[in-house]
Order: sequence, then C-alpha cells, then structure tokens
Amino acid sequence: MVLRRFGERTCDYVVAVVGQPSVGKSTFFAQVTGELVRVASWPGTTVEQKVGIVAFRDKVLCLVDLPGIYGLSPTSLEEKITKNFLISGDWDVILVLADSLIPERSIYLPIQVSEMTDKLVVALTKWDATHKVGLHLDVKKLSSRLSFPVVPVSSITGEGIREILSTLVDVAEGRIKSNPLKIDYGFLDSYINELTGLIGDSEVGKLPKRWVALRLLESDQDIVDLMRGRPDIIKKTEELREEFRKATERTPEEIAILKRYEYATQVVRETVVRVRVRPHITALIDKIYLNTLTGPLASVITLFAVFAAAFTLNTGFPFTYILRYLGFEAIADALETHSLSGLLESFFAFVGEVLRSGLAGLNEELVSLVVDGILGGLGTVLSFLPLIFLVSASLSMLEDSGLGPRMVASLHNFFKFFGLSGRALYPLVIGFGCNVPAVYQSRISIDEVERREIIVSAPFIICQARLIVLLYFTRSLFPGSTFIQASVITLLYILSIILYLLTAKLVRILSSVRESPELIMELPMIHRPSFKVVWWGSWSNTKHFLRKAGIIILVLSVLSWVLLSYGPAGYVDSPEASYGAIVGSYLGRILEILYDVGSENSWMIGYALIYGFIAKEGLIASVSQITGLAGEEALRSLGLNIAQGVSLLIFMMFYVPCMATVATIYQESKSLRFTLYVTTYLILVALTISLAAYWILLIA
Repeated sequence: MVLRRFGERTCDYVVAVVGQPSVGKSTFFAQVTGELVRVASWPGTTVEQKVGIVAFRDKVLCLVDLPGIYGLSPTSLEEKITKNFLISGDWDVILVLADSLIPERSIYLPIQVSEMTDKLVVALTKWDATHKVGLHLDVKKLSSRLSFPVVPVSSITGEGIREILSTLVDVAEGRIKSNPLKIDYGFLDSYINELTGLIGDSEVGKLPKRWVALRLLESDQDIVDLMRGRPDIIKKTEELREEFRKATERTPEEIAILKRYEYATQVVRETVVRVRVRPHITALIDKIYLNTLTGPLASVITLFAVFAAAFTLNTGFPFTYILRYLGFEAIADALETHSLSGLLESFFAFVGEVLRSGLAGLNEELVSLVVDGILGGLGTVLSFLPLIFLVSASLSMLEDSGLGPRMVASLHNFFKFFGLSGRALYPLVIGFGCNVPAVYQSRISIDEVERREIIVSAPFIICQARLIVLLYFTRSLFPGSTFIQASVITLLYILSIILYLLTAKLVRILSSVRESPELIMELPMIHRPSFKVVWWGSWSNTKHFLRKAGIIILVLSVLSWVLLSYGPAGYVDSPEASYGAIVGSYLGRILEILYDVGSENSWMIGYALIYGFIAKEGLIASVSQITGLAGEEALRSLGLNIAQGVSLLIFMMFYVPCMATVATIYQESKSLRFTLYVTTYLILVALTISLAAYWILLIA
C-alpha cells in the first residue's frame, strides 16, 4: 500500500503509472518528477518501489512507478505486483503509457486497463519521433474510440507534460468523465451479463462488475481470490465456463483475447497512417529551409502563398484586388461571385426570397423571424465554413509534409527576440483562421511564461471573421481605389502581427523568467501529405467551429432579430424604436464623444460593436439588419467619413475578438482575474491605436 504522505507533504491524488517494458516510462518519470522521488521496496519483496512527487495547480500528485507489464495476465513477480496494485484500488487515477512508435503492439494494454476503470489517462510516449518516421496518429479519434483521454507526450522536448498533468487532475476531480470501455464479445456477452447480475457493488470496490465477471470467466485467479467470499458465484462461473466450452469448443479467455485484439486492430486501422519518407528530397529542403538566410524568407513566402490560395478560393481575396489593380474588373467580379463564399451568399439570398414568397400571407413577425433571423444566422455560419476548412487543410498539409516543423525551426531566432520559441508560429498562423484554437494552441508552449504570452497575444491576430468585416469596410470607405483598399488591409494584418509579437515581449518582461525558451524538436523526413491525415485535422477544426459558432451565431442572430424587431411598444417596423437602439445608444454616446459620430447613427455602431463582441462575424449582419440594406450599402448608410471609418475599423479589428475567445482564455488560464486583465488590455490597446489613427487622419 502506498502512503499518502511524502515527508511533510500529503498527496492529494495518487497516480498509478503503468506501461509495457521499453515504453519510455523511466525517462517520462524523470522528466515529470525530477528529483522528488522516494525509493523503497514493495512489501514482502525486493522489487524497487518509486514514488515521485509533483506539485501542479495547487495539488500534490504522487506518481507510483509500477513495474512494466505486457497485460493483465502476469507471468512474473513484477507484473503480479503491478496487477495487484491496480486491482487494490489504492489510487485515484491510472496513467498508462503507450509507445506511439509501435501503436499496433502498445494499444492492447490501454484497452485492457480501460475495461477496469473510468479513471484512466493514456500518454502516447516518444511523440517527438513519430512524425520523423512517417507515422501519424489521430489522437482525438483515438481518444473517442477508446472512451478515455489520450495525450501525446515527449520526454525529450517536454511536449505534452503540462497537459498530461492537467488531464490527470481533471480526471481525478471528475471534470473529465468517461465510462469503462465495453468491447463487443459477441456470444460471450450473454454469459458476462448473466454473471454480472449476481455480483454486488460492495464486493468489487472500484472495479466495474462487468469487468470482474469477464475476468472470472477468463479464469483470472486474482479475481477468483477476490470473490472467495461468494462461493455461489465461483460455482456459477465454473458452470458458465463449461457451458461456453461445450457450445463453442473454445474457452472464454480465448474468445476474450481474440475480440480484444480484433478491437485493437480496428482502432489502429482507423487512427494510424504510415507514409513513405523521402530522404533525398529532405536533404534538398533542409538546405533551403534550415539555412539562416534563405530559411526565414522561404518560410514567409510559403505561408503567404498557401494562405493566399486558401483565401482566393473562398472569397477571391487577395487575387481579386490584383485583378482590379490591373484593370480586369469583370474577371475580378466573376471570381468574387463564383468563389465559395460568393456562391453560398447567392444561395442563401435565393432561398430567402423563395421562403419569403412561400410564406406570404402568414404573420409578418413569423416570416421575418424565419427569413431574417434563423436563415440569416444559418447563412452567416455556413459562409465561414469553406475558409476554415481550407485554412485548416493548408496547415495540416504543411505539418504533415514536414515543411511546417522546418518553418518553425527557421523562424525560431526571430521569435526568440520577442521572448517566444519557434513554436509560436503555429498559434499565430492558426489565428488567421480562428482565435479560439490559436489560444488553445498555447498548450504546445515550452514553458509557462510562453503559454501566457500566446494566450494574451493570439487575440490580436486578424481571424477570418474579422477579415470579412475588413473587406466590407475598405470597400465602403474606398470604393474607387483598389490600391488603397489592399494597402489598408495589408497594413492592418502587419499591425496585428506586430501587436502579437510586442505583447509577447511585454509579458516576458513582466514575468519572473526573462530568458526566451530554447527550441528542442525532431525534424521529420519530408514526405507527401496523406489525404487521411489532412482530413483529420481539417474536419476536426471545422467541427470545432460548427460547435462554437454554429450554435452561438444562430442563437445570437435570432436574439438580434428580437432586439431589432421589438421595443417598449411591442413589435416595431423601424429598428430605431427597438430595444437594440436603446442598448446601442449607451455605447453610441461614447462614440459621439471620441469620434464625433452623428447621434442619428451612433446607436447603430454601438449596437454592432456589442454584437461583434459576442460573434465578430455577425457585426456586418447586425448593421444590415438595422439599416435594412445589404453589405457595403449598409456601411455607407452610416455616414462615416474616412477618419471615423478607419479609426473605428482599427478598433473593431483589435478589441476583444469574440465571446468564445474570452471563454477559451478563461478555460486555458483557469483564472477569472487573468481573463479580465487580458480583456481590458485588448480593449485599451485597440482604443489607443484607434484614437491615435483618428487624430492623425484629422490632421492629415
């Protein structure tokens, strides 16, 4: 039995660390626990017992390093010690280490353990080397298929260590919940169910009754000994075993092992991809991307080209601006109209007209709710899906091919100047798609300070939702000059990157650790991206957006319709008499003072800013709902001059991205105070730059 005290410290949670021999457990244990290790012998044996102490999130974790084991049918004293400790239940959570380089062989132990507990976390070790050998694992799908958290870790680079500790605490405290894995054992299931019904809860402790019944049928002597107080169950077990043998001419343990291996094979087939690496091409690519002079330039050009292609397919931008600058207006208009976003916009406009005509004669309020509220919100959600998918696919291809890690390495020295490592490239680039996963990517940070740097800095990156706002504003403010439109867009993107870097530097300066983190990573061989791997990452991010934005934006669109359609007097024909006008008027008064915005339009902008905090992509839609006009016409109707329009645009680009981003900041920091500080900082920086631009433009 493991003591729950270590010197003067009490263990809040005991973690049983188990894995197959050569899984990298010793290296992992040393990385996590450092020197805080107690060494003794297991009672009645000479087998070494190690207990490591880790302080994390105000909790003390005692990690028990159990002897290596291949499965739950021990053949040696060390394996028997491990199994008995797992059965005894003298732990709060089990951590199983699985070798990510040999998933076909290492997945069997986690599957076995997952049947006996709901307090389980799996760490995929040697993660730094998997990509190098052309091996890819869909971690999210693996976690879903096995019904417990799976976290990739590298004891060499430190990747995933913080996340594994966080997951252990969350599982121990019940914030992450799962159920013991239930494998379909076919004909054997009926025997398992019959025996399960005879077992009482008090007789098995933490162990699931189904698992106990299964192990009894498998003739597990340790479980048989555990149930010695119920001779009726032991007798029934023998009867069922004999009946099963006669019916199938196989023993229950043979069928159980076969079914577990079939399940493991199926899981590996769905979640693992191996690709052929290309050493010769790798050497050529390394000469370009790892060179101190050509590497950063090649990385920046690659990023620009990839994202330009993704944006062009979705909206036509930036290629449409180049065509207009060259005088090919008709081609630019055709490209914009037939882009993915343009086609979706036309489709929903057509559906809206059909619905409005089909519902003619019904209650006016109901028609407006369906067409303007629900359909409008749905159109807003779906209009962003193509870009999110394309950006995610582009990043997945860069990462999978091996170019991504080389770009990280080539830009490390640049990021190091701002207190970051080259890994900060990923959240920066992901932020162009959506700030929510960008903040979430702070988990890849090398140290805690870099994690805070990314959390605070990522919201400044102009995401795809703000890009739509940016395009509408520039077209509205500068309708006759493609060059000025492109220049404003480019300058704001550059400004967003500068704010990302300077904010990171500020956080590093204010921290106790001033030195920038060093980058330690294995570079994978260059290979052709796998369609399956690219699909994993792309579809995962797209589903994330649908869950985040799909519900939020749709609900907010209906809420916005209510605020603009009703007022103190009930249903209104004009938004000026609505609750939306009342809400926006409070912020509008501030805009009148700071930017000299006309009082007749200030409430509209104020309302749009409030709506933009909830979901930035709905900012334009809210103005359209208020004015009853579409797109650029809606913005022009607000009567903003160049100084007002540009300064308000800057504020809209850099004040809080959206409510979902704020929620993610809180989720990652676990601190309400920190979240409020970050939100206040974002607003103050946006307001300062916006007002500075306003006065400069007035003087100019």
